[in-house]
Amino acid sequence: MEENGQLEILNSLHIGSQASSMATNLLVLLHTVLTIILVSGILVSYNVSSIDLKGSLYFACSLGLASLLGASIAYLCTQIFATSSQARGIFFSIVGILYVLRAGTDVSNLTLSKFNPLAWTYLGHPFYQNDWYYLIGLFLLILVVFSIGLVLESSRDLGSSTIAPKKGKTKASKWLATPLGFFFYLNRSTIISWLLADGVIALMYGSIYGDIDTFVSSNKLISQMFANNSTTLINSFTSLIMVVTIAIGLVMPLVVVHKVQFETNKERLGYLLVQRVSRLKVYYSSLILALFFGTLAILINGFCLGIAATSSMQANNGKFITTCIKASLNQWPLVCLFVGLMLLSLSLPIFVGWLVYGLLGYSFCVTYFAVLLDLPKWMMHTSLFNVLAKMPMEKFDLMSFAILTGIGILAMLLGGILYTRKEIV
Repeated sequence: MEENGQLEILNSLHIGSQASSMATNLLVLLHTVLTIILVSGILVSYNVSSIDLKGSLYFACSLGLASLLGASIAYLCTQIFATSSQARGIFFSIVGILYVLRAGTDVSNLTLSKFNPLAWTYLGHPFYQNDWYYLIGLFLLILVVFSIGLVLESSRDLGSSTIAPKKGKTKASKWLATPLGFFFYLNRSTIISWLLADGVIALMYGSIYGDIDTFVSSNKLISQMFANNSTTLINSFTSLIMVVTIAIGLVMPLVVVHKVQFETNKERLGYLLVQRVSRLKVYYSSLILALFFGTLAILINGFCLGIAATSSMQANNGKFITTCIKASLNQWPLVCLFVGLMLLSLSLPIFVGWLVYGLLGYSFCVTYFAVLLDLPKWMMHTSLFNVLAKMPMEKFDLMSFAILTGIGILAMLLGGILYTRKEIV
């Protein structure tokens, strides 16, 4: 709102300079209170002896305070950085770093987790110890972070930031002067951060393989169950993890393509098109970026998963890296399909682009939670992740691979035809 000039119009009325930010934070607070009431109420309604009122309330409060922690960090970031994209990127980077550090210290040294605010939500052991000191400390930290943000907002002018934006170069390079280079420049932070996040998440999942290997070898019953094929459990787990990593990797190319729609809505793309840049160059620049880095993302997923899994398993088998890379490349038609659908949405009403995100989320949830929720078989067939073969548990299916790839390419071509005829302000 501040970037679009809407906040300046509001402040021209007889309201306080910080009324908008306070209203937003109060809305988050209301959401948190309702979450605590709803979650604790649902848990108590189960009438289970081990799920008492005190533990349910503690668990719900830990979720609510986690929400407030995120809101306070986001509020602080908006006061420090000049644009919403910078603030959003730094916010997710902070949360991601805290999450990775928490995951590492929980495995290696639990004492170090006590210094991570993200770990305070569960170190009190809900339903067991219910140590409220962690939640009280988290609440005090939220107040401190929020107060700092409040002070910074009151000390800066509207439209400015605590850290002055870095001045750009006076002359653009030859690469930046091209449509492809320009769109890469607009998306470089998203691309780089997302590729790093993909690799870290894949490494984290790969480190679990050692525990699976140890569990199978140490349990006689499990060893007998998988005596004929000891890799069955590993392959089954890999096929499921591939769904998770590919779903995460698919978000980045969709964001790259959706950036074109974002710039169009901001009425900034028209300044580019009145020059010698055609709609077709804009369209294919975003297509090339999305396909290239989408493919790179799934390759990183497969490679990092294989590296971490191989190093953590007792039987160090280098071939498993190749297996993971093949399994990730088997999902490449999904990159073509979702990129094609998002490109097609550029020429359709705005809500269609969000439907593509919804389709990705729906397909992931149906596949990932199918066993847990005991979903019917017909519903399983509605997920795009279930169209392709689940490698390495299943053999490669050329027919489904070719069909999804063809549909994706068709959507790209159709999107290109429609986009060249679209009127852009």
